[in-house]
Amino acid sequence: MRRNNGFVLGLLTLVMFLLSAGGVLAADTFPDIVVFYREGCNDCRHLDTVLADIQELYPSMIVSHIEEQDPGAADLMWTLATKYGIFPATFPITFVGDQGIVGIGRSKELLLRSTVRDCVFNGCDSPLEVISEKPFPWVTLVTIVATVLVAVLMLLQ
Repeated sequence: MRRNNGFVLGLLTLVMFLLSAGGVLAADTFPDIVVFYREGCNDCRHLDTVLADIQELYPSMIVSHIEEQDPGAADLMWTLATKYGIFPATFPITFVGDQGIVGIGRSKELLLRSTVRDCVFNGCDSPLEVISEKPFPWVTLVTIVATVLVAVLMLLQ
C-alpha cells in the first residue's frame, strides 16, 4: 500500500507542476518593457520607482515584471539575454527596444529613459516579439526529469 501512495503522490506532483508551468506571460498584448527581478532586491525596488516615473510620462507603455522564480522565467530570461547579447549577472534585468540593461545606476537609468523615449517617438518591437522562436524550456525539462526520477525511486521502495 505504501508503494501506491508514493506513486500517486509523485504523479500528482508531476501533474501539478505541468499545470502550473503553462507559461510566464499569457497576456494578449506584448509588453513594451520586460523586467526580470528578484524578490527583496533593493536595486529592483529602485527600478520600480524609475519605471513609475516613466509610466507617468508615457502612460501607454506596458511594463511586465517577471519574478525570477516564476515558471519559465529562467528560460525566457536566458533566451532574451542571448538575443540581446548580454549576460544577466545581477538583477534587475530590463529589456526595452534594442537594449538589454543589467542592473541599475545613473547611467543605466539614463539609457533606459532615452530608449523608452526613442520607442515612444520612433516605435520599437516588444522584447517578446524579438524572439522568433519559443525559448527551449531547460528548467522545465530538468524539473520534469527530476520529478519522474523521484516517482521511480518512490516506486522502488
